[in-house]
Amino acid sequence: MPIVRRLSLLPVIMLLFTLGCTEKSVEQVKEKPHVRGIIKDFEEERGQVLIENKEDGGVESGPIWISLSKNAELIIEGQTVTVSLDETLVGRSAEVWINGVIAQSYPPQTKAVKMVIH
Repeated sequence: MPIVRRLSLLPVIMLLFTLGCTEKSVEQVKEKPHVRGIIKDFEEERGQVLIENKEDGGVESGPIWISLSKNAELIIEGQTVTVSLDETLVGRSAEVWINGVIAQSYPPQTKAVKMVIH
């Protein structure tokens, strides 16, 4: 019977682990943005914007292509919108929170979980 008791605890442990991961994702969105800079280009076919990323202190760290994840939050001029990215955003500043995965291409590519356009 001890094995059965141990196995019955497994779902509870997995649930706690999953909840812990979910809370971390929400906390990440509350942190400062992962990418910040000016939108330099728009790729219509992939629905991506190219942002010239600037780190704290204004140091450029290179361009990065950003697309929106499925449930991403897009805020333009303080309003949450349901439109997709388009060419009208070129030249505007953006702050982006990502899911942590960046494709190793040049320029790199990632998906935003939240994007704020000013």
